[in-house]
Amino acid sequence: MRWNVSAAVVCLLVVLTGCTNPLDKEPSSARIPTGCGECEDEIAALVDEVQAIDGVEAVRSTRRTTRGVPVAYLTVGVDLTGKDVVSADISAVTDAVAEAAWRSDVSPLDVLSLGVTLRNGYEESDSYAFGADRTTYEQRWGERPSGAEWSPVQEDDDLEGCEVDGCTELFRDIARDASALPGVTAVLRSAYGSDTPTNASSAHVELRADEVDDGLVEQVAELVWRSEADPLDLISVTVETPEGGFPDTVTFQIDPDHGRDHERLEQMWGPRPTG
Repeated sequence: MRWNVSAAVVCLLVVLTGCTNPLDKEPSSARIPTGCGECEDEIAALVDEVQAIDGVEAVRSTRRTTRGVPVAYLTVGVDLTGKDVVSADISAVTDAVAEAAWRSDVSPLDVLSLGVTLRNGYEESDSYAFGADRTTYEQRWGERPSGAEWSPVQEDDDLEGCEVDGCTELFRDIARDASALPGVTAVLRSAYGSDTPTNASSAHVELRADEVDDGLVEQVAELVWRSEADPLDLISVTVETPEGGFPDTVTFQIDPDHGRDHERLEQMWGPRPTG
């Protein structure tokens, strides 16, 4: 089971994007146990384990975060040997990496944030909430190593649908379907973004295609529309072309109460499965 806590979304995005976080200047939270601190040796040992996993090309980055966040994060970026989202078994590799992290001596390790990249450029990110869903992972992989510590579990918000886990597998299926559309040469990303103070819930699909075509953009948007992704206010489709330059992005506002495109798309494609 994967997890996403809205209170940590901004901090997690900072971790994933590498943006500067003013909270990094604050001392580590007193609620987070000291554990192995920066855990340099423990992370190095984990990297060796991960690089030996079948399907992993290389570990390109690691980052341990215990400042400005409510629990201890480890972010790992991994390049996979798989060519694209259609042919690669991403779940098998990411679960193997997560199991290696669970069995590692990195402590505390409350959340593993994992980003993977395939050879054609497709990127995907996921998070494993070891601390918040400890029982589930103990049933899968046994107890963590002796002496492993945990940060206090944060209270869950009232999350629903894709807000809970990002619907990673659902969006991976959308990427596979989009890959089969005429004119598409590669799907680079297919991901869900929860509501934040500055952004509405959204689905974003980024792809390479022979040309930017309104018909193709609408076909991709239709895949999302007909999916069970929910709650969802925006569908954003970005297309890169061989000519280069800035990719074109088209955003559909589909909120049933305020979305300017909702009525038109409902007439074209019928009601959304989630209503």
